[in-house]
Amino acid sequence: MKTAQRPASLLTSDLNFSMAQASTRQVLLLCAVAACVFFVGLGRLPLTEPDEGRNAEVAREMLDSGDWITPHYDTLPYLDKPAAFFWLVAASFRAFGFSEWAARLPSALMALATSLLVWFLARRIFDQRTGLRAGLIWVTSPLVIIFARNVIFDMPLTFFVTVAMVSYWLAEAGDFKHPWRDVVFFAAMGIAAITKGPVGFLLPLLSISAYLALRGRLRDLRKLRWGLGVLVFLASALPWFVAVSARNPDFPRYAFWQESLLRFATGQARRSGGPLYYVPVFLAGCLPWSFFLLFAGWKRLRAWRELRREDRKSSVFLFTWAAVIFVFFSISRSKLPGYFLPATIPLSILMAHVWADVDMEELDRRPDWLTAGFAALVALGLLMSLSPQLLRSHNLQFLATKKLPPALMPLIRPALLFAGLMLAGLGVLGRNLSARLRPGTLSTVAFAILVLTTPLLIARWVVPLEVYSASSSSRQLARTILQSPERDLPVYGYYYFRSGLPFYLRRPVGLVTQGASELTSNYVALRWHSVRQAGTPGPEGVAQSNNVAGLPTTRINGSPLLIDSSQLAALVNASGSPWLLLLRGDRVADLAQTLGSVEPLWDGWDYSVWKVQGIGQETRIYRLK
Repeated sequence: MKTAQRPASLLTSDLNFSMAQASTRQVLLLCAVAACVFFVGLGRLPLTEPDEGRNAEVAREMLDSGDWITPHYDTLPYLDKPAAFFWLVAASFRAFGFSEWAARLPSALMALATSLLVWFLARRIFDQRTGLRAGLIWVTSPLVIIFARNVIFDMPLTFFVTVAMVSYWLAEAGDFKHPWRDVVFFAAMGIAAITKGPVGFLLPLLSISAYLALRGRLRDLRKLRWGLGVLVFLASALPWFVAVSARNPDFPRYAFWQESLLRFATGQARRSGGPLYYVPVFLAGCLPWSFFLLFAGWKRLRAWRELRREDRKSSVFLFTWAAVIFVFFSISRSKLPGYFLPATIPLSILMAHVWADVDMEELDRRPDWLTAGFAALVALGLLMSLSPQLLRSHNLQFLATKKLPPALMPLIRPALLFAGLMLAGLGVLGRNLSARLRPGTLSTVAFAILVLTTPLLIARWVVPLEVYSASSSSRQLARTILQSPERDLPVYGYYYFRSGLPFYLRRPVGLVTQGASELTSNYVALRWHSVRQAGTPGPEGVAQSNNVAGLPTTRINGSPLLIDSSQLAALVNASGSPWLLLLRGDRVADLAQTLGSVEPLWDGWDYSVWKVQGIGQETRIYRLK
């Protein structure tokens, strides 16, 4: 009896050891690929406008002021977003100093952690091979790479939403016998909520409800430990919410009504789009995988009646997860490409699962969706190669010159041409290999081609991206100011604001405005009237101080941070020193009419810098060489 058991136990031990070795190799490979696309050159590009510059400055001011409760931007309370992401960036600044690399590090780390979650979930749902493929598909998707290398909230939100969904899947798989899985599920939603608001718990709860409803098992929601879960959720999210509300009593109404409900239901955020807004986001953001998944998914959806079968619940779980996010944000009147990022998790796993069709040796012919996908790449590549001809259109050139730096235009045409040829070439190569290789070899080679597609395309666009970033960022402008004789003069935007300038100057930048919308903060804009009304009369009735929601702002050389044009002349004369004003070209005549004496200093592609001074002061003119 014992002699019979010994070989069996040894066989089991060897099998477990082999699986552990395979898992280790997969994790190392996935981490290596993720490190290349997420971390290499992370600090090479300057912070872009408006999101990266603003978010980095909020974190810098949080660290500088020591106020970890109320985020501030340009010394004003910035309550448009919760504080958790700013904590991460501020912690990175404390550890590594103020730099672009440190600002982007939290997003890159979150992306790396999310890629491991994708691998883990796909492996638990299906098998090890699917796990590795899912991780590589997700890591090499353009939308993922972009947000992994940006100072923005979407990647941390995606991580915590994924943690919640993975926890629920594990809880259900274990028949809800392990309380810690419920704890992680609710804790992840709580942290997601203080990362980007109510969507942090709405997306997981709606996804799970739709999944259970589609299977006719909505009653299974009762199996979650709601009493314990609500306590954990509140313990995760409530302390900061209570603290910030105590300091800013108007915050709860603003957060839930203005920033959440009104933004979702109305177009006040000016980020609207049609009901199909996220279709091109999916196609481009998940390129090249999106076309293959689209063709394969269409074929499988024709058998939708089988989705209620128990052996299909994993596909239903992933499908409803992606579909809820797509529908939720398609209904919303506020749309941005980054909102789709959490949906890339289940879509990557579904694509990896579908790829198992290519492994099947017994198939007489290749899957139709594989050849159709490569054909779509060929067509897309040819269209992209021909697109530079469209840029010769006068209307398109006029539009491009308003939106893009002039130095970028000569680079776009060859970049589009070569990127299109590269894409078409990869599609042709894939189709040819599909007709010649055996299924096992074809699966590996075709998958490798698609994994390399996005990195190769990005490599071709490195130079245009550098030119665009250098032209649109505030880094060069800040360097010019700091190296000039005017380095200590107060800097104001004139109905124009560059969100990264306070970060690079390491000091507040004022604003001449009517509604403060140039600061890209709805919270400040809504309180602009209270900003103007607070304070005591100064020269010619000019307010000497201002505040937002009772918090005083920093003054610049004795002048308020936010002013309107009627106050400008009086403040310049009263300050005793010249000012630097940033403005767009269409505002120059207006500024000259307001002040009478202005001098050009520097020009950017979409702005210029002027020195204004009071009556009787010495006149000097400086030009950028």
